[in-house]
Amino acid sequence: MYHTHRSVYDRSIEKTREQVFINSLRKEFELSPAESHGVLELAERCLFGETPSNLGQIRFICASLTAKHGKSLKDQDLLEVSLNLDNGIDDLNVLKNQGPEALRQLKILRLTEEAYLSGGLLTQEDLGRILQVSSRTIRKDMRALQQDGNTIHTRGNDHDIGPGVSHKTQIIDHYLTGMTYHEIMRKTRHSATAVKNYVSTFGRMLIILNKGISRVIEISRLLNCSERLTKEYLVLFKKHKRGDHWPPVYIELIDQLQVMYPAKKKTGVQL
Repeated sequence: MYHTHRSVYDRSIEKTREQVFINSLRKEFELSPAESHGVLELAERCLFGETPSNLGQIRFICASLTAKHGKSLKDQDLLEVSLNLDNGIDDLNVLKNQGPEALRQLKILRLTEEAYLSGGLLTQEDLGRILQVSSRTIRKDMRALQQDGNTIHTRGNDHDIGPGVSHKTQIIDHYLTGMTYHEIMRKTRHSATAVKNYVSTFGRMLIILNKGISRVIEISRLLNCSERLTKEYLVLFKKHKRGDHWPPVYIELIDQLQVMYPAKKKTGVQL
């Protein structure tokens, strides 16, 4: 038992901010391990680490997407990523309506995707450390999520699943195939508010496309989302499109948004 904990500890230490600093000193300045630790101690006395900029946000050292399997992480590229451990009211709604297990599984989806989009990959041990649970619990949660069709990017299985799509795109795909909000919430562990927001954003894209706007950069700006996510939405749009005709679900979604957010009428002012 002691050796197991020691092994987990050693691997965790390799992915700390301090170890990244030491590795940089050894690689860039060819310092010995003792010299590198000496410089680190001096830096720690003189400098302060960066604090998270947002409530609920943490910074974490993880393996880079370029890190190869089969080699120790201390000899590979690591990077620091920003992760949202607490997503506010949406997390609280999941906790209230679906329970602590669903909330933990939602965090696994969110944390792994945020790391992946930042160019990194978390391990099961990373997730256990962040969420303060055992690796066994993480493995159990991941099996449950994957059985429901969710894509999880981790260092252990990313080479088997390929690039995949974001959880937002998966949720919209479920909606377009006829799933109810309740079914989507159960499968993806998201709150009703989050699901509605993602579907609404896709509906806004339909309105934008209907107005003849097709450039990715312009659509991204109007939706206030990344170009990568916009491209995923456009692929999804083509997947459910029936030739030159839009399916009924597209028309219904646009109609719902127009009822919720009616256009303001222009009024003339008489002088």
